[in-house]
Amino acid sequence: MTQNIRAVLSSVKSLLGGTAAFMLGNSLLGVVLPLRMEAANYPVALTGAVMAAYYLGLALGGLRAKHVFFRIGHIRAFAVFAALTAATTLAYAAFFHPVAWILFRVINGFCIAGMTAGIESWLNTRASNETRGRVLSFYMLTFYIAIATGQTMVNLADVAGPDLFMLAAAMIGLSLIPIAMTSLGEPNLSNSGVLRVRDLFAASKVGVVGAAVAGLMVGSFYALGIVFARRIGLGVSEAALFMSVVVLGGLIAQLPIGVLADRYDRRLVMAGTLLAVGAAWGTLASFVASGLPFFALLIVAGAFGGAMSSVYPLCVAQTFDRLERRFYIAASGRLLMVYSVGATLGPLLASALMSAFGPSSFFLFESGVAILYALFVLYRVRTAPCVPEDQREKYVPLPDVTPVAMALDPRTDPKEQHEAATA
Repeated sequence: MTQNIRAVLSSVKSLLGGTAAFMLGNSLLGVVLPLRMEAANYPVALTGAVMAAYYLGLALGGLRAKHVFFRIGHIRAFAVFAALTAATTLAYAAFFHPVAWILFRVINGFCIAGMTAGIESWLNTRASNETRGRVLSFYMLTFYIAIATGQTMVNLADVAGPDLFMLAAAMIGLSLIPIAMTSLGEPNLSNSGVLRVRDLFAASKVGVVGAAVAGLMVGSFYALGIVFARRIGLGVSEAALFMSVVVLGGLIAQLPIGVLADRYDRRLVMAGTLLAVGAAWGTLASFVASGLPFFALLIVAGAFGGAMSSVYPLCVAQTFDRLERRFYIAASGRLLMVYSVGATLGPLLASALMSAFGPSSFFLFESGVAILYALFVLYRVRTAPCVPEDQREKYVPLPDVTPVAMALDPRTDPKEQHEAATA
């Protein structure tokens, strides 16, 4: 088994390298943009609109990017997406205007969705049923570490200059090299089954509403967290470290959350994680009021990241428990769409509150959304029965920053779904 996994990882190391490169650049860009707008004294509501545009592009990419792969093939499509992302990354410095930046963010989101879907479908073709979960784990590790590292790269140059844009564009461009040189064949991005959002909601109200809530929290945090950190008095390097610790907290929490989710009612685990989000933000509010040490802030940030990043994969697991296997891929796509809508609205709502009531309202938004949804989940626990443990699918960790890992999810194996559909 160990040798089999090593052989699989050896065959996909170029894909993991490409993933690390473009996520480094994309993560760095996601930190530089709000810092540049803050330095230019742009209203926080305008910053929220610019950053929300990325998630709008992500939603559009989840729906339409695969058609580019069908038309021109995976390698050429990936090259188009990477080149366009690198070009727009350089264009931010040349066209410092909110309207242009909103357009660029939509393009970036669309392209990142396409690049990620392409990578994941390639990885899927190189993994068997026995190794897909482990390949996904290495992919998740690469994904999260690249995001956390990219955020700290903001310390390498002055935010006001063009150097960080050039560095981000270079990293995105470098992702082309391992992908262009791969000899892997063309993967299959086709879906199995058709599922309306209405039917999905009827099957799992907790899962669908939770995907929107996860989008609201994650989208608003990654869009405005760096602005919030600066406005409570952190320096650029401290704010970047704060963001990175949240990302790493999300990675570390996946294993213990998964163990709990497979052992107990997933809804109770989800309610607990949401209440942890509210408690973490309440502690952060105390930090702002009383000036707790920076190290204490980082501990709370890690706990917040762990709780926040667990909501989306728990929603997917909760939804899959209540569906036939042949609908899993279709359900993943619908949940991604709901998540992306929430992630687009989150920065708009949070930035409007921050504009009206100051940075402390960011606490109220994140904790309020989490606690209200936790109460909804607890209500559903009382009114709807729990799925027996022997009928549940295993919990699988999924990235929440760009949650399009359905191709690698072991629960959505196309062969198994075909067998289930024809049984």
